[in-house]
Amino acid sequence: MLNVICKWSVMIGLTTSIIFSGTADAATKQEKQVTTQFTKYKAGMTISEFAKIRYGKSYKKHLTKTNGRTVLKEKPIKEETSEQAKFLYYGIYDRKAESPENPMIFLFTVKPQKNVYRLTLKSLEVTAKNPMHVRQSDKQLKRGKQIEFGMTEQQLDKVLTRKGLGDWTNWTVMDFSHTLSERDMDTLRLGQGKNKTYIFQTNDPNERLLVEMTFDPNEKTYRISGFETVSSNQVINQ
Repeated sequence: MLNVICKWSVMIGLTTSIIFSGTADAATKQEKQVTTQFTKYKAGMTISEFAKIRYGKSYKKHLTKTNGRTVLKEKPIKEETSEQAKFLYYGIYDRKAESPENPMIFLFTVKPQKNVYRLTLKSLEVTAKNPMHVRQSDKQLKRGKQIEFGMTEQQLDKVLTRKGLGDWTNWTVMDFSHTLSERDMDTLRLGQGKNKTYIFQTNDPNERLLVEMTFDPNEKTYRISGFETVSSNQVINQ
């Protein structure tokens, strides 16, 4: 179920076509602002706490009660129910726009016998004006070098041009421990984790390297958990 939730949560952002307004510098500033906003939403916070950050002093006007539980007045993107929990998906993006910029997706979870939804997953997709419709790293895989499963950020850095990994495309953070028991998490195959997706340049201008990285809490670093070569004209759809 974890793969289903993660893939669904990033799908909205990944499948939209984007048109940025303004200059490249303005877009960079916008990316920093949306990332800063994204980090303010913490796992385990209630919908009321979430609304307070999102809307400020007027947050109470955006709340209502459904079956005794506080929820947002806006219609959720999706609702799911299992024997162990109920799930509500909300998004922060312009729903009226044909091509929304930098959408954020949030998943709130509650046990059937409990009354408080808590934030258990958040995902940010950074978009860009290019054929793939998402932000890409400016780093390139060095000629003759290869990447491998399990590589750390430091090891990956050594096979890329210049220092650092560059900009990521998607950042997903999940922590279901605030809502579910260990038994429930095992049953639903959910838990705690952080994932980032990068798109790197290659020596072939028509190809890109899509790399998924998962945070290793023991080593305090991200490791490669998946990768594939994709067309530079392919609209990403995970």
